[in-house]
Amino acid sequence: MGNNDNMEFQDFNDFKPADSLFMSDAIKNILSKEQSDVEEFKENFDDQILMSNYPKDELTSIVVGYVQAAGDVNQVNLCSYRAKNGVGIDGWGFNSDDDSTIIDLFLTIYLDPEKGKKISAAEIDRHFNWLQRFYDQSISGSIFTKIENESEIKDVKSDLNQIAQLIYTTTGINRIRLFILTNAIAPYDYDRASIELENGTSCEFYVWDAKRIMQQDNIISGRTPIVVDFEGDYNCTLPCIKMPDVSENVTCYLSIIPGIVLSQVYHKYHQQLLEMNVRTFLQFKGASNKGIRDTLIGHQATAKEKAKGIVDTAPEPDMFFAYNNGISATASEVKLNEEGNAITKIKSWQIVNGGQTTAAISAVMKMKDVDVSRLAQVYVAMKISVVKNADNIPTIVPKISKFANTQSAIKKSDIDINTPFLIDIEQLSREEWVMNSNGTPVSKWFFERTRGQYLDKAKRSSSTKIENEFYAEYPKEQMFDKTFLSKFMMAWDQNPALVCKGGENNYAFFHEKMIKNKIRFDKSKFHRTIAKAILFKAIDAYYGKDGIALPGYKSNMVAYTMSVISYQSGKSINLDAVWDEQCVISSSLYNDMTLSIYSVYAKLIKGIDLITYKVKETYTDETGKKRNRYITKHIPQEDINKLRLTSLYKILEYVKCISQFIYSHLINVNEGENINEWTKKTLCWDALKTKICQEGDKYNFPKELCSTNGDVDEEITEGQQKVISLAALIPAETWFSINKWSKDNIGKLSPKEQAFTGQLGFNAKAKRALTYKQSRWALEIKEKAEDLGWIENK
Repeated sequence: MGNNDNMEFQDFNDFKPADSLFMSDAIKNILSKEQSDVEEFKENFDDQILMSNYPKDELTSIVVGYVQAAGDVNQVNLCSYRAKNGVGIDGWGFNSDDDSTIIDLFLTIYLDPEKGKKISAAEIDRHFNWLQRFYDQSISGSIFTKIENESEIKDVKSDLNQIAQLIYTTTGINRIRLFILTNAIAPYDYDRASIELENGTSCEFYVWDAKRIMQQDNIISGRTPIVVDFEGDYNCTLPCIKMPDVSENVTCYLSIIPGIVLSQVYHKYHQQLLEMNVRTFLQFKGASNKGIRDTLIGHQATAKEKAKGIVDTAPEPDMFFAYNNGISATASEVKLNEEGNAITKIKSWQIVNGGQTTAAISAVMKMKDVDVSRLAQVYVAMKISVVKNADNIPTIVPKISKFANTQSAIKKSDIDINTPFLIDIEQLSREEWVMNSNGTPVSKWFFERTRGQYLDKAKRSSSTKIENEFYAEYPKEQMFDKTFLSKFMMAWDQNPALVCKGGENNYAFFHEKMIKNKIRFDKSKFHRTIAKAILFKAIDAYYGKDGIALPGYKSNMVAYTMSVISYQSGKSINLDAVWDEQCVISSSLYNDMTLSIYSVYAKLIKGIDLITYKVKETYTDETGKKRNRYITKHIPQEDINKLRLTSLYKILEYVKCISQFIYSHLINVNEGENINEWTKKTLCWDALKTKICQEGDKYNFPKELCSTNGDVDEEITEGQQKVISLAALIPAETWFSINKWSKDNIGKLSPKEQAFTGQLGFNAKAKRALTYKQSRWALEIKEKAEDLGWIENK
């Protein structure tokens, strides 16, 4: 070996494939094309991020959305923290059930496009270490002193403190998943293997760089189908029988797939494999999913389960094929071996029924102390329908999903996308224009009745011009789906506790309610529904980074605040005005402004008068290359004044007035009580209403923001109006008298009835309108009190 001091080192490039000298020209061309595509995507992606005043926060928010769309994580709470000694976090998620506890930690690396495109492996490793230190210091408890001394967020109820407390207090954490999110391009072959920590917790590492984001964007857009090469990637073929070709629409195969292979494919593609499936994995909470787990690895019953008669179950992986109904899948193409009796490759593979089976097997494979060799005995039956004409997929696939045999029941809310009221909303959203103050059409709202509809329509054409025209007609911030619809509608319906329980529970209740009441939408009702969406979005923005930046529980606060303004106004807010005043700013500003209008309102309510935004400008540099730069502009005072005159601005002023009162109620819980769980209880909402009533006139809703029309989602019959009118005639003194009498005569009225009489007294004093149900109950209580001995004016 020669002298090291005289050794010549090659220029190392960790973005270059390792054995590039031995690559064929074809492979080099493919990699070069891929790199070019990534750089082009990154340039456009950076343009979008740079439009924000907070590029790193915008990057975090967008990429978390992609991660969630891939099905890797569920709820993510955003919070930013950096310590001097290399500790950091930008977001977190927590998922726990009877079988496993998973904690997700996110850290964002924002690279200024002017400073480069790529990030080194060493830099990624360094930031993974930051995340791991945050976890380690949370486990030990030392993080709390650092947060107190170094973080700008001192509130012990903050999202930052919440995740540190969860890590510190949770025993038996099975997995932590560390995510690096970046707009840079990571090294071609970067991979960091999972490790096992001292306490047995599995620690996994994931990088979402520009390339990974582009891949997910392409999948969402429908540009990159899933192609599974069983022979090449998994060293197996799937035995199959091709059914007689009796249909013009599909070619069918019956096949068998090893459970381990199915798990590996799902681990690689996650939710992308189930895009056409009606549900994501419901964990091991349903009876059938627990049955899958028990068959695979057995189950030792807890003391609580034994008390219910549940006994220990021995594993029977060899019986899985006999017990399980299997999965149903669709594809655009299936390739067979030379003998024609085994599948070697599936293109555009989608599991449309059996997603629970697939995800459950994968979840079991990841559990600690599982003997994977025994699971080699697991085989799954699979029916594959190859749709001959791609145009028929939207029609055929939902029918396969609906009618195929299933192990666990599919809820109506999962598949009833053709419910009349949803079709009404979709149709009206394609017809109803938002007008500016001059009566000129400027945009529409887009209701996504089926998942992925918005992006599918936006990217259906390969023309950038047509895509931009679509976004001009249907701006991204004016797209809403069924889950969001149910959130703001149920919050307006004064049911914030249900909204806080989460999407599926809330949507199922909402959908059932709409069907039961036979609600249909016309033009007027659609406008007022959108007005509620506007209120919800504006409140959310005010509680976000452009407003007062709540340290935690923002989604809970938004739901409760929406319910409060509905309650305090008696659902009589002038929603028509909110719809009409969506675009009061000048046309030139509307077309130029890149800042969300809700962010503008949030800044104004916060007290910021000079509001800026960025616009992209293309120029040619000295080498003749076209480049982009971003010019900062400010919103003219004339437009600011117009916004301050709108109903939405005045409603947000009321929100500003009452927000601290609501927040204090939500977070001041008993010691040991979980704030999230508290907000899911109707008692939380009932207690808040009582507290507001006890404040007298302090939080009365401004009458000038109300109208006689109010909310017409529920049509009032003539008979119901009589009941409302009768209840409205009863003075506050009467209700206070009944309330006092019930306290002096314990047991005459139930605690709930007693509390309601007090609320009725404060309502009558503030001259707040009652709903039909409230009015009917009020009259029933008064009659009951009279029958039990209460006497007027006693």
